[in-house]
Amino acid sequence: IVAALDRPGLDHALCYQSRVGRLEWIGPETTAEIERAGRDGKSVVLYPVAFVSEHSETLVELDIEYRRLAEKSGVPVYVRVPTADVGAAFIKGLARLVETAIDRPAGHIGCNGEDRLCPKGLSGCPVRTAA
Repeated sequence: IVAALDRPGLDHALCYQSRVGRLEWIGPETTAEIERAGRDGKSVVLYPVAFVSEHSETLVELDIEYRRLAEKSGVPVYVRVPTADVGAAFIKGLARLVETAIDRPAGHIGCNGEDRLCPKGLSGCPVRTAA
């Protein structure tokens, strides 16, 4: 996304906001980055790249809770970009994937014309084609 914007020096970060249980999570955390933007007087454009649909996590956590944090932290502008499911190109892409799957011979579940779902570089693919 940043490369496509073609804006040298654009301040950006890939952040993580979900955590399950007490295990340490990967970072940086979105809350910390929103607070940093506030300290730096920067606006925030948040794109939920891992979500393909609007749901409670985007509508409540990102739209309400993170917006409040941004306001409290002094972020001048907070914008959350809609998820891909609201875009015609995403829906057309899903339709093409379904059409490709329908046109495959029985037992072919893979991608790129292969009989496997996972890329060759990965081992232990949990999905196997029917014999």
